Amino acid sequence: MRSKIDPKSMKEINKRIIFRHLIESGPMSRVELVRKTRLANSAVWRIIQELEEEGLISRKDYLERTATKGATVFGPSKSFACSIILDIQVNQSIIALGFLDKTWKIVDSFETNGLEKFLAKTDKVISKLCNQDDVDKNRTVLSISIPGVVDEEGSILSRAPNLQWQNINLVETFSKYGLKVTADNDANLSLLAEWFFSQDVRSAKNAFFLYFGEGIGGSLLIDGKIVKGRNGAAGEIGHTILKVLDSKYIEVEEMLSISKLVRKYEERTERNLRGNLTQKFENAVQKWRVGDKIATELFEEFTDNIATTLLNIGYTINPEVIIFGGIVNNIWEIFGNLVIRKIEILDKYDFMKGINYRDTVFKGTSPSLVGCNVAAIESLFVSI
Repeated sequence: MRSKIDPKSMKEINKRIIFRHLIESGPMSRVELVRKTRLANSAVWRIIQELEEEGLISRKDYLERTATKGATVFGPSKSFACSIILDIQVNQSIIALGFLDKTWKIVDSFETNGLEKFLAKTDKVISKLCNQDDVDKNRTVLSISIPGVVDEEGSILSRAPNLQWQNINLVETFSKYGLKVTADNDANLSLLAEWFFSQDVRSAKNAFFLYFGEGIGGSLLIDGKIVKGRNGAAGEIGHTILKVLDSKYIEVEEMLSISKLVRKYEERTERNLRGNLTQKFENAVQKWRVGDKIATELFEEFTDNIATTLLNIGYTINPEVIIFGGIVNNIWEIFGNLVIRKIEILDKYDFMKGINYRDTVFKGTSPSLVGCNVAAIESLFVSI
């Protein structure tokens, strides 16, 4: 016996289809939407009217690429912020506003500086934002990225080793603002952002994001879905064992962390590099480029360890794509050719052949920040 299709459910599904098309593909006319979605003219016209009345989309200027001369073009509204973004990193955190048109605006950046001072600073900034006209308490999501293990529901931070935070109920901590609160690991959000913006990840069955920061994080996509694991720790490549020296286990993070590499250079040269962590890394790379002996030794070891880590990732999940990003977003551009040569020596069984390695598409900002806004947009898709 055939089950009946609920007309109300079908209308909701069609509404989400139209809304997703406008966000992911940009402004379109109703004629274009009919052609792309194959929905009836009447359905598209009705849904567009509903979305416009709800303030989710607005009429845009005519765009030549619509190929429907004179047609009214609709796109995501910027009348409200779909997210307040809290991108937490070990040294520096960022608060931003995210919008449905996939843009964001950084509001403040500050030293993370311990949990108590961090919460005091964020309270001051978020409280002020909540009084702005573009923050809608019914629709704006407080979206949090954190370098730690967060549960499947996006509410409990069980452990963030490099921050020395643990067992924090993030939803309760930030509930006082009256916003929906969601949180995830920085690497997971980075991979979500890549999936949203990049066709190679969206079309891949398996992919991996290797997150370089004060520590090392990882996120894996299996059969097109980001996997978090039993307690949210899936993909935590940084805390796997890379080497055993004198009966001591050496984690991947110890060998690949950007902050640890910079610290080693400063200790061995007895000179402090200038700038923030990203700038210090760039300065160390410049030393390597001109043949500085200590930089050459450190980056030789660094690239050896990247190659070994990639081999372990490749042999474990055999992804189509491996992406590099985080505090530094050009690791592969700088070291890719060198790392490939080292992988070819290690790869006895040719399992690594055909993998696409690349840097994140987000060059000027933290990919986890972008992922926070994507998470808020995805949350809104479900609610309409």
